[in-house]
Amino acid sequence: MGSTQSSGRPSIESVPPPELGPPARRSGWRIGGLRVRFVMVVVVVCGALWLSALFDTLRDRAVALDTAERQHDNIAGALAEQAARSLQATDLILQQAALLDPPRPAAGVDETGAAELLRRYESGVPQVKDLFLFDPARHLHLSSAAVGTASLDLSDRSYFIAQRDTPGLGLFVSEPFVSRTSGIPTFVLSRRLGSAEFRGIVAAAVAIGYFRRFYQALELGSGSTVELLRADGVTLVSRDREHVESSPAPSPWLTAIRTLGASDATHTSLEDPALGRTRISLRRVPGYPAVVVVGRVEREILGAWRQEVWKNVARTLVITALAAILLLALLRQLERDERITAQLHQSSKLEALGTLAGGIAHDFNNILGAVLGYGELAVQHSAPGSQQRRYVDNIVIAANRARDLVARILAFSRPGVGARVAVVLQDIVAEITSLMCGSIPGAITLDVRLAPDPLVVMGDAAQLHQMIGNLLTNAVQALPGHGRVVVAAEPFEVEAARELTVGRVRPGRYARLLVADSGRGIAAEQVERIFDPFFTTKAVGQGTGLGLSLVHGIVLDHDAALEVDSRVSHGTTFRVYLPLADVEPGRESTPLEAPLGHGQTILVVDDEEALVRLAEEVLASLGYEPIGCVGARQALEVFGAAPESFDALLSDVIMPEMSGPELAIELRRLRPTLPVILMSGFGGPALQMRAQAAGAQAMLLKPLRAVDLARCLADVFGPATGIATPAAPRSSRQW
Repeated sequence: MGSTQSSGRPSIESVPPPELGPPARRSGWRIGGLRVRFVMVVVVVCGALWLSALFDTLRDRAVALDTAERQHDNIAGALAEQAARSLQATDLILQQAALLDPPRPAAGVDETGAAELLRRYESGVPQVKDLFLFDPARHLHLSSAAVGTASLDLSDRSYFIAQRDTPGLGLFVSEPFVSRTSGIPTFVLSRRLGSAEFRGIVAAAVAIGYFRRFYQALELGSGSTVELLRADGVTLVSRDREHVESSPAPSPWLTAIRTLGASDATHTSLEDPALGRTRISLRRVPGYPAVVVVGRVEREILGAWRQEVWKNVARTLVITALAAILLLALLRQLERDERITAQLHQSSKLEALGTLAGGIAHDFNNILGAVLGYGELAVQHSAPGSQQRRYVDNIVIAANRARDLVARILAFSRPGVGARVAVVLQDIVAEITSLMCGSIPGAITLDVRLAPDPLVVMGDAAQLHQMIGNLLTNAVQALPGHGRVVVAAEPFEVEAARELTVGRVRPGRYARLLVADSGRGIAAEQVERIFDPFFTTKAVGQGTGLGLSLVHGIVLDHDAALEVDSRVSHGTTFRVYLPLADVEPGRESTPLEAPLGHGQTILVVDDEEALVRLAEEVLASLGYEPIGCVGARQALEVFGAAPESFDALLSDVIMPEMSGPELAIELRRLRPTLPVILMSGFGGPALQMRAQAAGAQAMLLKPLRAVDLARCLADVFGPATGIATPAAPRSSRQW
């Protein structure tokens, strides 16, 4: 077989693979563009989803902080109003108590009545725990507290010192401390007695617990704080601290109070080393040197927001994951559709090739039939050893090579194994290598290694011959003019099932055929394509891309598998695994002589006049009486004149006006027992079924040899009686 027809494996000098036709190219572009659009849509949707989630997250964070600020501001305003009312009530009783101290130092004071009056003033103001006057110049100390506390010296208190040293100070708010009379945490509101000359103070001890009860009733959540501050930042009341420090640390609120400035309210944030960033609202107590602070740690404010963020992230992640899964499924479906489309396109291409091959084979086989037929007749009438005989022999050899070429083309239109018989693999390998040794360059070493015991496989010997020949031709063509090719056949035991490059092996005994070369190998991205029909990377004129596609089909038709092992610069190895058969190989019988007829009349019908004349001469030489007709119409006229005169019909299948099977049906209506033999240059299962439906006893493939036709007629007529006996249609396999 010629290498240009059989080789399909890529060689070192690669050329781009053939382009797809316009329909396949448009389909690929369409599916590829659709895939890109789907990916873009999903990416855009998922991106928009994440951007929306991010926008909602940032918006919700701002809303949470803004809501907390408004809440803190509202609470601070309410507490400032409450503190103003409490301080105002305390200041009013201070002013009333100041009237108990007469302006003249010599004036006497009814201390018992004054103390009782102070207690009466105090009773109307629950936040005041002690109302007292202190005039050291007159040794006067009036208090609403219990008896025994009036002699206390207050000259060391800060509020006394402040009023003494600062004329016109007005109302003064002291730092918090533990009262000497009641023993509870308090702070003192005081006023000066006397305007020009200092005579003492009138003061009221305000219970810190009174304010703390209000502050503790507020539900602001964890991490919150509520405090009443003096204008200089000193903490007067803290919701969370019950005790009073004797030496308080510097106020942490000074920065915030400076931010407040002269305004009545503000919002700010502080960085607490222990708690972190804290959002606070400050509200000045109207008319008094005090500020209410309400705040909460930002981490706690955003606690619910963070939980919602995680929910949104999880929800968005799930939606994105589902979209990605759907996209992957869609892409896989598109890939599957693309693959199916490519397969359909390839099937259409192969179907078109099969149709073309059938048409070419039919017409070409008619021509070859004439060449071979007349060549065989010329051989019979040529003297052995003569120059004419040598010329005719060469004509017959060339025609047989052309017949093999047509058979190779028909492999695309007639797939499948023709006939499974037991064959010895070593015999086929030996035959192939002996035939190809003469065509292999001398610089290439052919190493043949065959197992000593017969490797019997079930298959079509002709197709196995073609498969091994194609693999060997490819190996030779893969070498750069020199190198080594190894062909081996050996038994092999498969222990576990596995997928190979082509097909799948299962546990069992196999005959492993190995064809290896020392060439430059095949690129990994090309290994999957080397079996595609028409795929070749050889230079123009060095390959058609049909060789390995035929190998692929033959391997699958024989329930075999093939493995390709190739690396660039390390050569290529093909391993074919053929199941071993537990049968004895058949032995070829000695060719029989062409049996002769007994003068039976044969109606020969063909649309080629040359073939009709050739068939008449061949049948006459075989001892039959042929009557030739060109076309079915002439055959109907001749047969209708004398139906009983003909012993058999030999007709071509494909003819204009009426096919061979249709002609056979018409003639059998006139004579039902008429034996029918059909001929065709293009076989196949469909043609076999048509022949059987027409009642044909045999089906022969063109071009015919005289011995084939003689055997067929002998089988149809029978050796004893010479009368046509119906028989099952013969196989379309050429002998």
